[in-house]
Amino acid sequence: MTGTQAERVAAVSKLLSKRGPLPGPLLDAHFVEEQTGDGVLGPSDFAAFYALTVAPADLAAWRAALPTIEAQNTTPQYPTPKQPLSWWLTHDDFLKLTFYSPKSLTGRSNGWVGIAPDGRIFAYAFTM
Repeated sequence: MTGTQAERVAAVSKLLSKRGPLPGPLLDAHFVEEQTGDGVLGPSDFAAFYALTVAPADLAAWRAALPTIEAQNTTPQYPTPKQPLSWWLTHDDFLKLTFYSPKSLTGRSNGWVGIAPDGRIFAYAFTM
């Protein structure tokens, strides 16, 4: 997703608030969704990558609103978008995340939401 910070925040806020109000406002947001398959010779799958910035004062509300990862999810793995993105977390940062279920935020059961010690929030959600 491109655009100004305000445009990104508005677009990602609208996308994520389809399942209910967000636990707090976004200060900045990035999003990309990738498709695997063309939908012609079988179904396509999708993978979505999010990077969210929220106010430190709102982190407790975000943590409280995110459920733990559901049993059918496997241990979170470090994914990378097909094209490198400057806003996506590094593997070292991934190892420091506290993980939650993506379902309430993204509507998808597969994947994770991770909150970094510095308050950045990352999400990876996919279909299969």
